[in-house]
Amino acid sequence: MLYVLIGIQASGKSTWARANAARLGAEIVASDEIRNELEAAGIDATDQGDRVFAIFEQRVAQLLDAGRSVIADATHARRGWRANILAIARARGVRTTAVWFQAPLAVCRERNAGKPGGPQWGDRVVPDEVLRDMWRRFEPPGADEFDEIQKID
Repeated sequence: MLYVLIGIQASGKSTWARANAARLGAEIVASDEIRNELEAAGIDATDQGDRVFAIFEQRVAQLLDAGRSVIADATHARRGWRANILAIARARGVRTTAVWFQAPLAVCRERNAGKPGGPQWGDRVVPDEVLRDMWRRFEPPGADEFDEIQKID
């Protein structure tokens, strides 16, 4: 099973992943963790989206090939951003579930402002204009993309 987390920054995706991975028997692959690994290797991950998601997709594919369920933790806020990960699952005959985080923008902004900051991706405060843009351009998951859609309010 592939669980694709979908929501803007600070909507609760990583918290949900950590809270549910054991119950679901799933491994978490998180884009923030990959960015942190790159930074630890001396690479500024800010403009490394293509590299981050190539690694992300490779890890998801390897886990699915090993018969593991996976929680794919990234924003996946646009259909195009989800296409590769869904193609990987389809090629392996794996069921897909969208876990759609519907926190209001005001809640995400408040959570974002309360992040500790610092060098770690996931702890960094996202610029408000980036958060607002992500909200405006968000594309909800569709029944044509996923076998199942779970909404998290």
